[in-house]
Amino acid sequence: MRFWRLLLPAVALVTVFPCTAQAVGLLVPDDVKLPPLAMVNHKVTVSIDEQVAITTVEQTFRNHTDRNLEATYVFPVPRGASVDKVSMWVDGKEQEGEVLDAKKAQQVYTDIVRRTQDPALLEYLGNGLMRLRVFPIPPRGDQKVKFSFKSISPKDGNLVEYVYPLKTDGKSTSTLEEFSIKISLSSRHPIHSIYSPTHAITTRRSGDHKATVEFERNQALLDKDFQLFYGFGDQDVGLTPLMYKPIAAEDGYFMFLVSPPVEASMKRVPRDLVLVLDVSSSMSDLKMSQAKKALKYCLGQLQPEDRFGLIKFSTGVTPFRDQLVSASKDYLEAAVKWVDGLKQQGGTAILPALEEALAMRTEDASRPFTVVFFTDGQPTVDETDPDKIVKKVSGKNTANTRIFTFGVGDDVNAAMLDQLAEATRAVSTYVRPAEDIETKVASLYGKISNPVLTGLRLTVSESIRLHEMYPPRLPDLFQGSQLVVLGRYTGHGPGTVRLTGMVGNEKKEFVYQVQFPERTTSDTGRDFVEPLWARRKVGFLLDQIRVNGEKKELVDEVVLLAKRYGIATPYTSYLVVPDTVVPVVPPRPPVGPGPRPEPFPRPEPFPVPFPVPLAGRERIAPAIAPGADGRAMRVEDFAKQLAGKDGNALPSNRGVVTDRQVREAIERLTTEKDAATRARLLEEVRRLAEQKQTLDEANNRFKGDKAGYQTGRLGVDLATASNQLRNQERVSLTANRLVQGRNVLEVGGVWIDEAYRAELQSVTIKAQSDAYFKILDRHPEMKDVYRLGNSVVWITPSGTALVIDPTAGREQIADEEIDALFARK
Repeated sequence: MRFWRLLLPAVALVTVFPCTAQAVGLLVPDDVKLPPLAMVNHKVTVSIDEQVAITTVEQTFRNHTDRNLEATYVFPVPRGASVDKVSMWVDGKEQEGEVLDAKKAQQVYTDIVRRTQDPALLEYLGNGLMRLRVFPIPPRGDQKVKFSFKSISPKDGNLVEYVYPLKTDGKSTSTLEEFSIKISLSSRHPIHSIYSPTHAITTRRSGDHKATVEFERNQALLDKDFQLFYGFGDQDVGLTPLMYKPIAAEDGYFMFLVSPPVEASMKRVPRDLVLVLDVSSSMSDLKMSQAKKALKYCLGQLQPEDRFGLIKFSTGVTPFRDQLVSASKDYLEAAVKWVDGLKQQGGTAILPALEEALAMRTEDASRPFTVVFFTDGQPTVDETDPDKIVKKVSGKNTANTRIFTFGVGDDVNAAMLDQLAEATRAVSTYVRPAEDIETKVASLYGKISNPVLTGLRLTVSESIRLHEMYPPRLPDLFQGSQLVVLGRYTGHGPGTVRLTGMVGNEKKEFVYQVQFPERTTSDTGRDFVEPLWARRKVGFLLDQIRVNGEKKELVDEVVLLAKRYGIATPYTSYLVVPDTVVPVVPPRPPVGPGPRPEPFPRPEPFPVPFPVPLAGRERIAPAIAPGADGRAMRVEDFAKQLAGKDGNALPSNRGVVTDRQVREAIERLTTEKDAATRARLLEEVRRLAEQKQTLDEANNRFKGDKAGYQTGRLGVDLATASNQLRNQERVSLTANRLVQGRNVLEVGGVWIDEAYRAELQSVTIKAQSDAYFKILDRHPEMKDVYRLGNSVVWITPSGTALVIDPTAGREQIADEEIDALFARK
């Protein structure tokens, strides 16, 4: 039950006193005793034509009180927007909003922060603000607001960025019902790359010049701004660069989005395909039925100019025909009948089956040759050593055939299948016992059915050097796909990037002029590039450990990156909270006169209504760490307790759950009434608990025999997790944050600067006090620190610990004291 004891204390604050401020915009009642109204749904429609964006926002808020309310609606003006007029409909009547400039808006932002005790809106300091009076809001009723505005999306070279503001603090909220955003793109130049680092978008193309981008989710977490990039150009293959270099003296980070055109000017190249199926006795009737459907699906996608082969293997190897045959109607009908007649029997001869497939390749280098290999077991016939199989297949694959591997079920050697695919610039896919083989195959085949360029290679002019690039070997580029490449660069200034590849046996080269900046500012919106690069590198390092075993230098590098960027790995399995109890920050006092309330009492134990994989069913109470007088512990005292005698605020063998969505799920689970929603949240928590168990088990098995972590359920789990890291394309909020170039870690609801030591001098400031806002006024950059929350320990330039505490601390501070705090040593 250790996972649950560690997980729940870290979310105790939000389970006891959930955040009430909803996503941007806010409908703030005039009654200061009431929080902003809950948001029911949030729909955004955007049309972007040559950078000009027309954004229409429709939001519905719910009045949970029994009386009419009067309120003010506020909405931050997005970065880069130019708003002339805002129209809104309230109760069927059109009303005109007031647009405040950044200076006037700052007072409104800070007033709302004071009222809600929620520093999320400090994100938008320096932005304008749209404001409108709304009355009446009926009791127990909903109020819909709808408005639109125009803005100019900023353009950098051939890259356009669109940002829609959402709540961005750590205590993310969600809509009660739907959140959706739909963006229509139009450009006179062909649109190449479309990418969101923040949301899992769906993209539909209607030619090279138009596209539609959508994101829709029920009860969506509104935890980060929606960010969209799209690149355009006139080349057949587009390359869109996103650069990030926060420190001039260090190497920078790059992301290249490589995209083929929708209306492909390159002629489709006929291809050769060999499908290899394991029919050993371990294949169940259900798996065999699904596999047959998958093979027939692939056969049905072939074009008349293609050629194909079929191979079944168990103890022996049997081909449909001894050589490739044309994808004619007669051969395809015969192949389908052959597949229908397949039956399970015998052992698993993996190496002979792969050798037979490779031998079918002809001397015609103009035709891409692909093998799709299905197996549900480990080698038991002929060569049984996985390492030797990989080595022998690589030795025979002199023509660089792509081998896409499918592991069916959990009884496979995942490390071997990964290596077979990775060595040939292909991918490995795993079909778990509850999944459908045909669905997985159809998804992959749709992506690889039409290669545009093979054998890709990126080079750059001599003034710039690219290194630590992931993926290290670029996969093929397929029609309708987008290749995301991350890496680091040395040098700065203009550079010539060349992308080379093969179309059949013809070499193609594409040349791009790219500016590699000496330094990027913090407001460029490209800060996601660095953590995505780190995740891909960790995935690559873990692959090396899975294949070759532990080596100290690899483990040390994984731990270093995982702690800095909040990545869950077998060595930092959620970087856990201390086993000791942790504090719950008391709730905010009401605004206005009256006595300060006592801290919340200890909550009732929270029942977990399903067997947790680690130990079983128990009742668990979120932890509260009282001080000597029974009150909640002060932030500074808690930080000192963590620092311990060795002065290390981040215990090397401990950590914090890195996925903030875990906390959201548990927070909402404690109060959710709807049965269907509870079931979904329970499933999410169960999945994360099982993931935690997998990582802990891997940590133990890595020190033993390789078969213990390369095969079976654990082997497939690790392969899947590593594949997600190696191909990660979107950022996620974690309990580690880089703030102004420094790492901070959340423990028990308190954000602590990694440089903190117990012996440091400190100054404690009460959150939302005059002193708090005075510091912000004199040092606006502190908004990045404040946005972490109301419980923060931050090391100022003078080396003094600035402690932000929600219930204690100074409320006044002199200018000279602030100057002393921010005077560099």
